[in-house]
Amino acid sequence: MNSSLHTKTRKIKKSLNIFLFISVILFSVWYVEFDLMGFFYAIPTFVQFILTDFLPPDMSEMQTFIEPVIDTILLAFIATGIACVLGLVLAILMAQNTAPSKAIALVLKAALTFCRNIPALVWAAILVVIFGIGNLPGLLALVVFGTSFLARVYSEAIEELDGHAEEAIVAVGGNYFHVLKHAVIPQFMPSFLNWSLFMVEIGIRASAILGLVGAGGLGTLIKQTMDLFQYDKTAMAIVIMIVLIMIVETTSQKLRERII
Repeated sequence: MNSSLHTKTRKIKKSLNIFLFISVILFSVWYVEFDLMGFFYAIPTFVQFILTDFLPPDMSEMQTFIEPVIDTILLAFIATGIACVLGLVLAILMAQNTAPSKAIALVLKAALTFCRNIPALVWAAILVVIFGIGNLPGLLALVVFGTSFLARVYSEAIEELDGHAEEAIVAVGGNYFHVLKHAVIPQFMPSFLNWSLFMVEIGIRASAILGLVGAGGLGTLIKQTMDLFQYDKTAMAIVIMIVLIMIVETTSQKLRERII
């Protein structure tokens, strides 16, 4: 009897969830005035635009892409390096098993949550206003986002570490820094390398978006060519971006397999 009642309750909850989900979608479509027929009518225009204006990519001025590509790579690596150091320090101060003070950990978590919930594009737009167009706003935006992101994942990885090594060091008279050096850091290194390599990939991808607000990298060239209606050059920049991301992903994956 109880099993049958429980099954019926689950079915009712499932049906209500499905109904609620569909209702939210329909309300959203109505609220934003989404025109389904207009969407289907626009597909041929979109395909024609891609085939006639975007393709084939313009490969006649490849030298113009060299500097933006180098900027993109360097921005990603520099931002990742700075974010790794800052993120590691903040993670140690935040993690439950390494935080010297719960009050400090709480304040840091709140501040980093605030920074992390602001998209990197918004940070870049704010920093462009402050520092002007160039690579510096993009670098700072990636550092702010990367630090807040890595601090969170680092702290979670530290909290999941085996506590027996820490207890053993404390039992033989080790202090806080001995615990960090001999118990926490050695166990944490695989996760540190894994997330740090992932952050490089994020940095490469983000540079395309940050460039749309003038924050440097290959994205700046994409915006410039689109503003000048040079869509074939935009297509070439996008192709280079895709190839660059694929190379970074493949390289980081091989590094993970070899190191971790």
